[in-house]
Amino acid sequence: MKILIVGAGGQGGPCTSILSRMEEVEEIRLADLFLENAQKVANKVNNPKIKTLAIDATNEDQVAEAAQGVDVVMDFALPWMASHVMRGALKVGAHYVNSAFDTPFWDELSAGKPLTLDKEFADANLTALLGCGMAPGFVNVIARLYCDKLEQVDSIKIRLGKKNTSLEEYDEYKSPWNPGWSPVQALKDCNDSAIVYEEGKYRYAPPYTGMEKWVFPTPVGELLLNHHSHEEPYSLPRTIGKGLTYCDFKYYLHPQPASLVALGLASNEEVEFRGIKVKPIDFVAALLPKPGNTFLAENPANYAKADQHQHVYMEIEVKGRKGGKEVTYLAHLPNMNVPGKPISDLFGTSYVNVALPAVMGAMEILEGAKRGVIFAEELDPERFLQRLQATGYPYRWEVEEK
Repeated sequence: MKILIVGAGGQGGPCTSILSRMEEVEEIRLADLFLENAQKVANKVNNPKIKTLAIDATNEDQVAEAAQGVDVVMDFALPWMASHVMRGALKVGAHYVNSAFDTPFWDELSAGKPLTLDKEFADANLTALLGCGMAPGFVNVIARLYCDKLEQVDSIKIRLGKKNTSLEEYDEYKSPWNPGWSPVQALKDCNDSAIVYEEGKYRYAPPYTGMEKWVFPTPVGELLLNHHSHEEPYSLPRTIGKGLTYCDFKYYLHPQPASLVALGLASNEEVEFRGIKVKPIDFVAALLPKPGNTFLAENPANYAKADQHQHVYMEIEVKGRKGGKEVTYLAHLPNMNVPGKPISDLFGTSYVNVALPAVMGAMEILEGAKRGVIFAEELDPERFLQRLQATGYPYRWEVEEK
């Protein structure tokens, strides 16, 4: 099996490491706009299967040339670049997987229109799997798992909360905001209106609306949440069926990006200041800490502290009916990167929360899956989870049935 990875950043690095340890993978082509980035990842993973090259992810001909003879193209470039990389994969007859998506698919999903390149991939007997990371991705698979247990699905609610218990009170107000990945994309997500599927129709909710308190498992506890721009409420209503009438995604309220949005500093619209035109979001991004590459900076000495203090919870509430009774499933999904050392021993990195689901999705579409453009919840959830657990990955979640 040969695989092209596009993007050697914080997700492309872990994906390379995971794939390098799989016997069925014979060649990994790791491509980035800057060859140096790809080479640094290759040097760290240190496996002869890896070949590095430089390509522009927005140039489908360069992608196609790099993908000649591969089975799957795995795309970890920015979400808006997806259709370019997809076209490159299609040209050489390769399947395609990414971990996040936006334009043009968001507009097509919300308008009920055909999806870009869906027919072309299906006609070529290929699959383009969109949004198969952690969220979207793993959470979609879990949502589908419990939706499949119901005869009717009324609502799907997805909630994300975080807490760093090593911080002193008010530290999050005093330290520079660092989302841990692209600050421009993260701030854009905070500033964008969020999609909500309500009463069987899509609508857009302004940023920082839909406020509610949600109680996560200890030690995260109660957090204030709000509607947040994310992929899941776009695709799930289209794919789940079963009478679904409500779906949303809410994120914990962080005071720093909320303040930037309120002040207009997350805007992409140019403003003039003393004769100079500037986009506020570009100015703010220039001042924020650079995201760096978490994979290259990973330090095993920090695993124990991260395990103890870095708490992330995804919660999925699925409501519906089974056997004539109302049923609620509430799945509690803790940090997918914990425990750090056992995970790193398996995969060469603890940062597997996005890359590992993407690899599992790639393996499933190679084994046989729906053709055309699909989403993570259209994979077989039982098979996906069996494959994941067969790797030895020590992750477990809990679910309450009410």
